[in-house]
Amino acid sequence: MATWRDLSLPSRREVWRDLRGLRTGVVGPGRTNPDRSAVFTAALEQAQQFMEAAESAGPATRPVQIFYSLSQFGRAISAASSALSGEDWLVKGHGIGTKNLDVRNGLDCVQVVPHENGSLIGVARAMGVPPLAAKSKLSLGELWPLIPEGQSVPLASVRAFPALNFHAGALVHRNGKRWCRVSLMPIPPEVKSAADVDASALKDFLAHYPSLSGWSNTPDVPDVIQWQKQGGIDSLQIYLPSNLEAHAQAEEGVAEALERATLYRGPSDAYVFPALGGMTESVHPFLVWWAVLFGLSILARYEPAGWAAMIDIDTSGTANAIENLLEHAIGVIPHLALIAIKDVSGS
Repeated sequence: MATWRDLSLPSRREVWRDLRGLRTGVVGPGRTNPDRSAVFTAALEQAQQFMEAAESAGPATRPVQIFYSLSQFGRAISAASSALSGEDWLVKGHGIGTKNLDVRNGLDCVQVVPHENGSLIGVARAMGVPPLAAKSKLSLGELWPLIPEGQSVPLASVRAFPALNFHAGALVHRNGKRWCRVSLMPIPPEVKSAADVDASALKDFLAHYPSLSGWSNTPDVPDVIQWQKQGGIDSLQIYLPSNLEAHAQAEEGVAEALERATLYRGPSDAYVFPALGGMTESVHPFLVWWAVLFGLSILARYEPAGWAAMIDIDTSGTANAIENLLEHAIGVIPHLALIAIKDVSGS
C-alpha cells in the first residue's frame, strides 16, 4: 500500500529521465573536463544497464547487478564532483571487504570491512560526507535498520540503532531558552521498555546519534519522557536547542532543526543516523547502501549454495527481508545517485 511519503517521491521513470538529462546537462568538471565527461557518461550508461538487468533478474543474482549499478553511479558522482582535484576523482576498487560469510550463522552476522582506500572512501570524499571507518567490522544486522526501506521487513531478532524519521514541529520558549520540538521514530520497543524503568537508557540510546547533541526531554520537566503512538509505532518527542531570536517564525525553527538531519530522498524526507564503528559523525545512507549491497553481492557470487538457501521463501526466515530490500534498491539507488550528482556538481 502506497504511503503519503511514497506519493511525494518521484517515480522511477522520472528519476531515470532526469539522470539521462544529466548526460549533457550536468555542470562542473563532469562536463568541462573531457576525461571526466567520458567517464561520467559511460558510468551512467552502465549504471542504467545494470539496473535494468536487475529489474528482470530474480534474487539469486539481483544483488550483483544492483551493486555494480551502484558502483558505476559512484564513478559518475566522483567524475562530477568539484570537491576532487587532480586524479582523485578516478576511483578504483570497491574499497570494502567481507568477513564471516558462513550464512549458517545468519545473515545478520555477515560482516563488511571498509578499506583505507578505494571507491567507497573516494565517493564519500566526492560527496563531502564522513567515510566509514577503515578496518571497522560492520555486521549486516546493524546496517540493515539504517536503510529506511529495510525497516518495513526487518531481519529477525536484530537489535540495533535504526535510522530515525525526523519531523520538526513548533518552536517553544522554556526556561529562558528557545527550543524546537522534534518527533523521532521508530524507537525500538526494547529501548522504550528500558527507558520507562530508567531514563538513562534513552540517553544512552540517543548518544549514538551525534546530530542530536544537546537534546532535552520536556525542557521544564526534564525527567518526563513524551511518547506517542503513530500507526502502532513508538514515537519519541524531544526538544532541540535553538539559536533563533524570540521573534523567529515557526518555519525558521523547522529549517534550523533540519540542519541536524539528513535529507534522504527529498526536502520532506528527513532522518537522523547514528555513528558507526569508530565514526564521530553520523553515517550517510548512501554509504550504508553501498556496504549492504556489497555484502549481499559477495554472498550471491561466492557462496551460491548458502545464498540459494537464504533466499528460499518457503524455508528461510530472511528471504522476505532480502526480497523487500532488493526490490526497493532498484528505485532508491538511482534516486540517491541523482541527488548526489546534482549536489556535488551544482547542477
